[in-house]
Amino acid sequence: MAHIYGISGSTRYLLNGTRPVNGKKPANLEEIEHFLSHYDEILDETEKILHRKQNEMILKLIENEVRLDLKIQGDIARRTQEVNTRILEINAKIETSESFLWRSGYMVQFWWEKFLRSYRINGPSHNDRVTLHSLRQQKKRAVDNKPAVVKAGCRIIYENKKFLNANESFLIGAKGEEEVINVLSALPDSYHILNDVNLRFQDYIYWKKYREYIRTCQIDHIVIGPTGLWLLETKNWTRSSFKDKSYDLVHQVNRANYALWYYLKDNYWKNEMPSIRKVVVSMHGYSRGQRADPYISILSPERLCDYITRPNPHLSESDIHKLIRIIPCRVVC
Repeated sequence: MAHIYGISGSTRYLLNGTRPVNGKKPANLEEIEHFLSHYDEILDETEKILHRKQNEMILKLIENEVRLDLKIQGDIARRTQEVNTRILEINAKIETSESFLWRSGYMVQFWWEKFLRSYRINGPSHNDRVTLHSLRQQKKRAVDNKPAVVKAGCRIIYENKKFLNANESFLIGAKGEEEVINVLSALPDSYHILNDVNLRFQDYIYWKKYREYIRTCQIDHIVIGPTGLWLLETKNWTRSSFKDKSYDLVHQVNRANYALWYYLKDNYWKNEMPSIRKVVVSMHGYSRGQRADPYISILSPERLCDYITRPNPHLSESDIHKLIRIIPCRVVC
């Protein structure tokens, strides 16, 4: 089995454009397709989940409120009994004291305890009452905001659907690119498939053939193996589209070829750099003998592996790994 690096560029674009649903973001094309085919069920389930989560949060706040309120009432009742007992004890001493001096002292204590009674009963619960007030405000906000929270959560699903519908061409492209990656994975393990290769140049490079300046270039797939270096562009077009868009197709492939050659050339001596074989993979087949350009092959996916492995091997293992090190690719193992 061949070594796979990176994922489909169209798939990556779609994944980057979608937002997490119920805390989970789509991780691959299969999950995106599942989202689209089960949109109504996911929307309904999400609404139920959001309602349940909000209800659980509100219930938790209510439980905390009740627990704290009971604690406060219990603490107040305990301290009330303690303070009242203390006052009654002092009053009893006043009534039983035979000394005027002692009776006067107990009376001062009595009135002082009466003066501080409310503070000693309620004061220690001040922080708990502040917390209780905050809990009640949180509960009120949670109840008031529940419809908006549920609506916002569902809006993410609407927006994901809207984004995917607006980028249907990327979805079609992703299906083709993913199928090509799956086909190429059947190559022997001496082959390496680099997907969604993005070349970036510090300064613009000049492409004389088209009198065009290039700063960046994206390539669907690059295959590196004993039989050479292969540049592949996947097209999920109809056969008639190949005829109508042949000029644009040739331009795109040749542009990618030039950018890749320019990117590699400084790493090789003159005439030592491997030649680049250009292939367009047509997901809907092609007309016999159809060629957009004499140097660009058009193949169906089922012919790819045979076509790539047919030439005589001419790249060594060190040659292959040198190319892998040079060509930039976001690796996903």
